[in-house]
Amino acid sequence: MAIRPLPVVSGPCQRSAADHELSQLFAAIRSARVADRLARRPLRPGELVAPGSARLTLSLGVYAKALEQHRLPVPPVIRDELRLRNRLSS
Repeated sequence: MAIRPLPVVSGPCQRSAADHELSQLFAAIRSARVADRLARRPLRPGELVAPGSARLTLSLGVYAKALEQHRLPVPPVIRDELRLRNRLSS
């Protein structure tokens, strides 16, 4: 007896509220990454973190918390980047 894979469910009507929330949060991360790249400039005296960088750190943190609330693992790349950015800002 052959094992058939489950059909792939796609389309907006088949997605859960968590899927929508997480995809919006991930879109915020992508937007913040673009803003961070555009805002790369030398820091002004007294500035520890560039404004675009703070937005990216916040977006990463919100996304990681949402994943944890839905009992999903935080990808190591995001977890490590968030840890690094938090250490740089303190």
